[in-house]
Amino acid sequence: MLFWDVLAAAAAGALTGAGVGGGSLLLLYLTLAREIPQLEAQGINLLYFLAASGPALFFHLKNGLVRRQGGLWAACFGAGACLLGSWLAGLLDPIWLKRGFGVVLLVMGARQLLGGKQGREAEQDS
Repeated sequence: MLFWDVLAAAAAGALTGAGVGGGSLLLLYLTLAREIPQLEAQGINLLYFLAASGPALFFHLKNGLVRRQGGLWAACFGAGACLLGSWLAGLLDPIWLKRGFGVVLLVMGARQLLGGKQGREAEQDS
């Protein structure tokens, strides 16, 4: 299974770099293919994100794609939200985490299919 795990992590990383939600795909792999419980899979995904976010932030700052002050605020609030979300996830029954994750994926997918281009154009205009 190690080969498939490494392949899935590399694919998730490549897709994340391309702007696709690689973390969501990694969660699907962990829960469906590896049958890892949802809460554990989310923890693994957060560790994966921590490892990937440092180099991504470095290169985005280097290429002028992130405003330093905005990035600092986002990092601070993002870290706090991760801690709060992890704590709240520990209080919930795992079935609700699975259902909530499924709803989020459906909404994100529908938004991308139905209004993705309009959403990107609106973001560029602002």
